[in-house]
Amino acid sequence: MKATHRLLVYDRTSRRMRWKLLVLGLFLLAIGLYDIVFDPFLGAAWYWLWLVIILVVLLWFYYAILMRRASIKVQAKNWRIQGPLFGFNISYGRIYAITSAQISQHWPPDSLKGSEKSLLDPFYTHTCLFIELTSYPGFFRWKELWFPRYVFGTSRPGILCVVEEWMNLSRDLEQARLARQERTGRHRRGESRSLAKKILEADEDF
Repeated sequence: MKATHRLLVYDRTSRRMRWKLLVLGLFLLAIGLYDIVFDPFLGAAWYWLWLVIILVVLLWFYYAILMRRASIKVQAKNWRIQGPLFGFNISYGRIYAITSAQISQHWPPDSLKGSEKSLLDPFYTHTCLFIELTSYPGFFRWKELWFPRYVFGTSRPGILCVVEEWMNLSRDLEQARLARQERTGRHRRGESRSLAKKILEADEDF
């Protein structure tokens, strides 16, 4: 099975920033076009203006397009936390528990910076899902380089998922875990039968 659940905190950041960057980009573009078509008042500064416009376009692409990729992906072999640029697969075997939670249980308002508090404020009444892990994978050593700190639990290792339907995400993860356990069990039983068969065949040779 495959299912994708968007992380709403990233979606809110995208919506907040993409319109600001669009307005800024259009304003700078208007200045650049006016300089070219009507009055070259910028002089040598036109070069820096167009560099800034390119930078704004790249930032807009990041916030408007890439940031909306952020999600929890439920896949057959593992589940994945996907950020705007990078994503990491995590084994279902590493999940210790899946529980409902509130952001305030992990990140009370007085523990946040001003910009973080403003971003998370609408979600304090939003039930989310906490995927508690037995431990973080080794590649999560620098996890806060790729994800904001409020994505992670504070008292226990885990991922705090603010999604549209937390119960659907919980159901998808549980079903995928059970399917994995069944596959693993069948594989182990198959190995056991194969070993017994080899022993019987060896006895027959004697």
